[in-house]
Amino acid sequence: MNLVWHRADLRLHDNPALGQALKEGPVLGLVVLDPNILQNTSPRRRAWFYQNVAALREGYARRGGVLLVRQGLPWEVLPQMVGALGVKQVYAVRNFTPYARFRDQKVGSVLPGRVNWLDGQYIHEPGAILKPEGGPYTVFTPFSKRWWAARKPVLLEAPPHLPAVSLPPGFDLGVIPEEASDVPLPPVGEEAALGALEVFLRDKLPRYHQTRDGLAGEGVSRLSYYFTLGVLSPRLAARRALQVGGEGALKWVNELCWRDFSGDLLYHRPEMLTQAFDPRWNDLPWNDDGELFSAWLHGQTGIPVVDACMRELRATGFLSNRGRMVVAQFAVKLALLPWQKCERAFRDLLLDGDNASNLQGWHWAGGLGVDAAPYFRVFNLVTQAETHDPGGAWLRRWVPESGGRPEPYKAQALDLDLARRRYLAAAGQIAKKPDWAARSREAKAKSP
Repeated sequence: MNLVWHRADLRLHDNPALGQALKEGPVLGLVVLDPNILQNTSPRRRAWFYQNVAALREGYARRGGVLLVRQGLPWEVLPQMVGALGVKQVYAVRNFTPYARFRDQKVGSVLPGRVNWLDGQYIHEPGAILKPEGGPYTVFTPFSKRWWAARKPVLLEAPPHLPAVSLPPGFDLGVIPEEASDVPLPPVGEEAALGALEVFLRDKLPRYHQTRDGLAGEGVSRLSYYFTLGVLSPRLAARRALQVGGEGALKWVNELCWRDFSGDLLYHRPEMLTQAFDPRWNDLPWNDDGELFSAWLHGQTGIPVVDACMRELRATGFLSNRGRMVVAQFAVKLALLPWQKCERAFRDLLLDGDNASNLQGWHWAGGLGVDAAPYFRVFNLVTQAETHDPGGAWLRRWVPESGGRPEPYKAQALDLDLARRRYLAAAGQIAKKPDWAARSREAKAKSP
């Protein structure tokens, strides 16, 4: 028999690892509860993961299959499972974060020649979209042009049934932990995800290009919950949206292109985890003010749009894309809080906190060098609320003290005008410095 090791692909539809393994014979599914990941995230995110693992187990069982669950380090668990069950080959969808690459290299080294890596986490995998001369892109627009022109991946249907496997008598299938979430969770499992996709395509996609920027997030798909854990295939989602067609579909699939771009950036530049994409911006006059950080994190800055964003995120685990940009701009450009600390705290609150996408978002909104976003673009936070929450209904819901008005409703934790001038003065000096890192990368790319 063969083993399908599920990681960020908690689904049976469009799963290349499962599809390839089934060509070779009976399969067992396996999820490894990795303490290096699960002990370093929030209860809400663990609860969401565990419940989707349970849904995947049910999906296997309905088709006559078995999903095993084990706790431990993957490079210790996988050899044990292979030896105990006489597994011939292991199949897994390739992952790309720095830790995932370290983990998978270790697993491959203890099971030489027995692990098969397949694509499927992205529409086009990190490293697949390159410049004509072979280097990676750092700006989205030229990346997207080659992305749209690339050959479309072949999709796979979920198997209607799975071949029976024979396990040793009394073999432990493994327990999926239960953990309470501090926020309501969306419906779990790939059937719920596929259903949510179809509802979005029918009800919201036609006007997505017109409604996506609202702070209330009413016009967006809210499918990112499922993409992060691979409960829903982004390849299938893009295909279905383009089949529906229209301007909304093109705009939404372009957001999936941004997701691929984010993965590609982190793949080529793992230092994004801790360093500014453009190293010059490491020299901003950072201000590790604990009280200001707490006011931002708990939605108590006195600035309605910032506080509404953070209160919604804490209460629901979700925030609109516009809201994500607002709070990142406030934290990085205006408050000058250490961005690494803010990005990590923010990601732990998100149910859909994909490492690569969140990092790209913070580097972009914070003006740290990703893409072509100008450093001097600083949001007017009153205007943001007026434009993207006309009427103030969203503000009234999350910051009732504001009365729905975008102006500060109490003494501000930060003087916005002074903070803006301070940032622009510091950033203007940094921008004049030569970007030696970029020049070094360009020279390296041109060298034979």
